[in-house]
Amino acid sequence: MSSQTGILRKIGANFSSLEDVWLFSQIFLLVTILPIMLKLLSIPRLMKVLTPRDGRVGESLHRRKTKDNIVRFTDYILGRNFWIYKSTCLKRSLVLYHFLRSSGIGVHVCFGVRYKEQLRTLDAKRLEGHAWLLYNGNVFPDKNTEIAKTYKMIYCFPEIDAIATEK
Repeated sequence: MSSQTGILRKIGANFSSLEDVWLFSQIFLLVTILPIMLKLLSIPRLMKVLTPRDGRVGESLHRRKTKDNIVRFTDYILGRNFWIYKSTCLKRSLVLYHFLRSSGIGVHVCFGVRYKEQLRTLDAKRLEGHAWLLYNGNVFPDKNTEIAKTYKMIYCFPEIDAIATEK
């Protein structure tokens, strides 16, 4: 009985309200179904599905707390490194994009490529990809923003020109 109480206390310490529990559950669900969506939908179609219909953007104090929770819950779920709950830049960016946009925070998801030198053969090059978010023209919320700058952006959704209208 005491171990169950300890688990409930631990869970309760991570959520300050039922709204937090609901947000965590929604993020968990999207992370769970995202691999299937990636297999079935093209990236442009997937972006339309993940983009909320309500185009409101702007930031309030409530949105700032929500933004912090979205990032924290997403990183927690993807940080488990188990089965489909492994963190990749693509999953993280798409989940954060959906929930931040749903909260009225005008982020853009960007995809880029760069050449990765192979050590074994000197003239062989292969492409590698990266996904990240832009918020007000800056990489967000990556821990190392310099990494994103080493990739050539090939696609951004919504289009990058829309950033100026959302500030």
